[in-house]
Amino acid sequence: MKNIFYSFLLIIALSSCALGVMTTVYSMSKGKLDIPQKETHHVVYQASFGEGLTADVTYTDENEQQTALKGVNGIWEKRVTLKKGTPVQLKTLAVAKKEAKGEYKILVDGKVVSEYILRGKRLNYTFSFDLP
Repeated sequence: MKNIFYSFLLIIALSSCALGVMTTVYSMSKGKLDIPQKETHHVVYQASFGEGLTADVTYTDENEQQTALKGVNGIWEKRVTLKKGTPVQLKTLAVAKKEAKGEYKILVDGKVVSEYILRGKRLNYTFSFDLP
């Protein structure tokens, strides 16, 4: 009986520790976008990392390669021109000591294709799509 009680306490303690490091996640693969086909598309990545958040950001650059940035905070924006058919991805992992808010938006040729808000101590946002 004593072992069951201690096991129960251990489970509660471990689960409460896990709550402190939980990650808020948003991940979406949209596939091919439903926008007019052109030779090139203008993609705008935007992120706003709330107070205390520091992020690692990876995005598809003008050379159709993944560019990684470390230690991004505050408001971040990147504009790129990409060829038709390019697979595009924005991926961020932001961490703070206390709960904070991250806001994310991606536009293609002026049209919003993703807009999302996450809250927590660890924010993981991934959004990918293919240009027509």
